[in-house]
Amino acid sequence: MNIGITGASGMLGTALIKRLSRSHKIFATSRRKGVEGENIHWECFDLTAVKILERWMEKSDLDVLIHCAAIVNVDMCEENTKLATELHFETTRVISDYLNDNNGRIIYISTDSVFDGKKQGSYDEFDLAEPINVYAKTKFLGEGPVRSIKKGLVLRTNIIGWAQGSKASFAEWVLNSLINATPLNLFDDVHFSPLHVDFLASVVEEIIDRPVYGLYHCGSRDSITKYDFGKQMAELFQVSEAKIKKVSLNEKTFKARRPKNMALNTNKLSSILKCDLPCVLDAIALMKQQFDQHSNSSGVGVNNERN
Repeated sequence: MNIGITGASGMLGTALIKRLSRSHKIFATSRRKGVEGENIHWECFDLTAVKILERWMEKSDLDVLIHCAAIVNVDMCEENTKLATELHFETTRVISDYLNDNNGRIIYISTDSVFDGKKQGSYDEFDLAEPINVYAKTKFLGEGPVRSIKKGLVLRTNIIGWAQGSKASFAEWVLNSLINATPLNLFDDVHFSPLHVDFLASVVEEIIDRPVYGLYHCGSRDSITKYDFGKQMAELFQVSEAKIKKVSLNEKTFKARRPKNMALNTNKLSSILKCDLPCVLDAIALMKQQFDQHSNSSGVGVNNERN
């Protein structure tokens, strides 16, 4: 197949390219080039330039487009509502309309942040989305065009793994702080269901081979607090947890409001795939395995900035 990937130089885009380029022709776009190789064709442009976007899709003759591009800095979205709306909603509408007219498929990578976080227990696909910040509101808006077409799929998720740029992912920031014995404040009242990026890439590959449409939650099959996540990182990486401090989200002031509960119920997707998704500890264990394998190479390491 001809598979397009937006945001292709990011953490998920890189994982998808490495996996999917073994069997498919990849048409990758991002602000900068990422991993290169056989079956990988790069074209870098501003995704919000919709005429260029449409020409790229037409030229690439796409069967499937995986729309990963997003502004992941939640506070930045509060300051750039117009840009967040253009990238998360307008580009998704253009992509969905084009693919719908040309019998193509879109897989839209959405977020676990579309809920207000007040529910007790994990959120399923039938729960009402009530986003409380610009990032979540615009990502949720982007779900609309995808769900309105015949061959659209929305995957709500939260991923961890090794970042591909200068800034560290959340898990890397935690690990770097632990290794360097830096004081680490982690929320004990924020729950999430992080999935390793490589696990998500494998789910996407399976969905490409056996098409699934609609809305699905794709996280770990359980959930954890940010505080307990840090403690589990310390245990698996065999470093001291002495510098981890338990704090409440209520003690912090951000430009963007954050939900306290982002836990996802993945039963619907597990039923379709006929298998359980990994648990949180599986995601951390895979990071530890990759760290051990590549700690002395430039491909994987611990960065010093938080994403």
